[in-house]
Amino acid sequence: MHLNFHKISQTKTLTHYSRLHNKASSLSDSISILERLSPSSPVHLWNPLIQNEVKNGQYNNALTVFRQMIRAGTKPDHFTLPFALKACAQLPSYLRGSLVHGLVRKTGFESNVFVCNALVAMYGRTGSLEEARKVFDEMLHKGIDDVISWNSIVWTYSKNGFSRQALDLFAKMQGVVCFKDSANRSDVISLVNVLPACASLKALKQALEIHGYAIRTGLFLNIFIGNALIDVYAKCGIMQNASNVFNSMEVKDEVSWNSIVTGLAQTGNFEEAFRFFERMRENNIPLNVIAWTAIISSYAQRGQGFNALNAFRQMLVSKSVPNEVTIISLLSAIASIGSLSHGEETHAYVIKNLMDLQDPMVKNALIDMYAKCGSFNSAQHLFNSVPIKDRNVVTWTAMIGGHAQFGDPNFALKLFSKMFLKPYAINPNSFTISCALMATARLSSFHFGRQIHAYLFRHDYLHMKLHVSNCLIDMYGKCGDIFSSRKVFDGMHERNNVSWTSIMAGYGMQGQGSETLKLFHRMQNGGFKPDEITFLVLLYACSHAGLVDTGLEYFDKMSQNYGIAPSAIHYACVVDLLGRAGRLEKAWEMINNMPIKPTHVVWVAFLSACRVHKNVELGELALEKWARNGLNFDSSYTLLSNIYANASRWKDVARIRLEMKEMRIKKQPGCMGDKSHPRSKEIYDLLGRLMERIKSIGYTPQIDFALHDVDEEEKSNILGDHSEKLALAYGLLVAPKGEVIRVYEEFEGLWGLS
Repeated sequence: MHLNFHKISQTKTLTHYSRLHNKASSLSDSISILERLSPSSPVHLWNPLIQNEVKNGQYNNALTVFRQMIRAGTKPDHFTLPFALKACAQLPSYLRGSLVHGLVRKTGFESNVFVCNALVAMYGRTGSLEEARKVFDEMLHKGIDDVISWNSIVWTYSKNGFSRQALDLFAKMQGVVCFKDSANRSDVISLVNVLPACASLKALKQALEIHGYAIRTGLFLNIFIGNALIDVYAKCGIMQNASNVFNSMEVKDEVSWNSIVTGLAQTGNFEEAFRFFERMRENNIPLNVIAWTAIISSYAQRGQGFNALNAFRQMLVSKSVPNEVTIISLLSAIASIGSLSHGEETHAYVIKNLMDLQDPMVKNALIDMYAKCGSFNSAQHLFNSVPIKDRNVVTWTAMIGGHAQFGDPNFALKLFSKMFLKPYAINPNSFTISCALMATARLSSFHFGRQIHAYLFRHDYLHMKLHVSNCLIDMYGKCGDIFSSRKVFDGMHERNNVSWTSIMAGYGMQGQGSETLKLFHRMQNGGFKPDEITFLVLLYACSHAGLVDTGLEYFDKMSQNYGIAPSAIHYACVVDLLGRAGRLEKAWEMINNMPIKPTHVVWVAFLSACRVHKNVELGELALEKWARNGLNFDSSYTLLSNIYANASRWKDVARIRLEMKEMRIKKQPGCMGDKSHPRSKEIYDLLGRLMERIKSIGYTPQIDFALHDVDEEEKSNILGDHSEKLALAYGLLVAPKGEVIRVYEEFEGLWGLS
């Protein structure tokens, strides 16, 4: 009688402690009481303790209680084991889960549906797909499976990346489960488990079928299914369906809003994504890290780096913690605006917050950012810190692309050659090829460009990426080989605006304005809409082909017919067009009537025309207006000085030079007379012989625009050393007999040779 009273008292005390399970001391006290019960405490007294620890997320504590229960001699039941298995799953701990599985077999619960379902879920969460399937197949064999069993195995396959198998199992589930029990059909969990598999495979047909099933069974109203449908439609690129689901949801949560924003951003619907983003901010709906990253990435893709930076600051203020993908998107945005200071701040943030700097994607993004911001020493330092064997194609492309676009194109091509060296050779991708072609285009390196083109054929790039073909057209055009450029263009199965603009630019550089115009009309007939770059190329071509009236006509059509507001560079092209034709008054009138402030490019184009046509009066007016706007550039003073010299107004020449000295404007040295080349003596000797030969057959050098304060013979000598002549002499010296020599002029007036 005394013993029974003692047990009842202990049980009441234990119940009291169970109610106080949230207090740290209660658990140990409860266990202590249970361990003193003799011969063994009832399992139903242990179960609440284990359940409470699992419910509160204290999974290690739950397993500690479970272990002490076994030591106390208490046998687990079909309630205890699922709780213990859930704790193992949530940690996750495969080792402890497999030990509990052994106990399941020992205690004879391997045919209990609740325990077996918990086993499938545990193995699924610990990534043990083979063991999960083995338990599931045993359940099928015994005929104890239910909808929860199927949900668990479908989730396991989907979560571990086997989306196709997950869909196959879900399809099989419909027949098996519904056959066994029509009331026990697929539930909310079933659909939420399988829809991510549809998203992963972009299986739109299956997603539509599941959506229809959800509507027919009334499950569509569930918020979890709505959120999963938004995600799957977004991943399939059908944002109209995603928006329809979102708008039809009576109840929306943070996941709903974040899913629609992320989907819109990732499918390129930037304006709509920004609109939803603002609505979320206005209604204080928190964004998750995925949505923040999608917004930052959207700004980066649109070249709106400062907006991306602002979004990142808002993200930090909202206490959302960025991940590596966020940082990569931010660095891409910073690279697009070339803001080195912001890039360095982001780099410091990564270090300060102990993010993984050794993550290859983060390091590649940093290399890319520093290269595009012109900080090549920092980019090279990071590049060198990556062992050669660990450099992937993105690492190489980041450095090659940076130098190709913003740095030394020669070094870019050296890097491109180096990445093929064994034993750590890396095959370039289409972006690497495009960057190498950009470098060859900048250098007009015809031979290197042809080698890259040959590489594409040797490695079966017959159906190469669109941007690679565009780069080939541009490269050949800038190397002066318009035939090869056109051949690539004509062989393309797909074209975009860049394709048409590139081939038009090639013809424009060759002075073939009529062909450029034909291509322009073909472009429009093909359904392509010209943009501001297209018109820039068109005006350039008209200028170099002397098609003045045609150029003016298209300039007017830009705004009238196409709704494109001309920029300063468009006006500069028209000024050049008029200037070449000697219509300086018209050009001057246009400059004065510009709706935007003329930039130095406009003034240089006008002063160059004044120099050619020896119009001192307009040259003076132009410089006066330029100076009044506070734009002092050495090229304008140099041009005006030459205009005065051509008119023999030496006092004005002296005055201009004095003004330049007072304003500390220095004329940049040109390329004439450069004797730094290792074969300069041979080059100059050959050039001297060539000049004598052409003079003997009647050539007279044009010396009007040479330096004004030297005698005629010296002017002739200086012009003989002009850099394009030096380039030609070098070409004749080194090129094989019969080889075509191409001399090209860069936009800044420097000459080179390929």
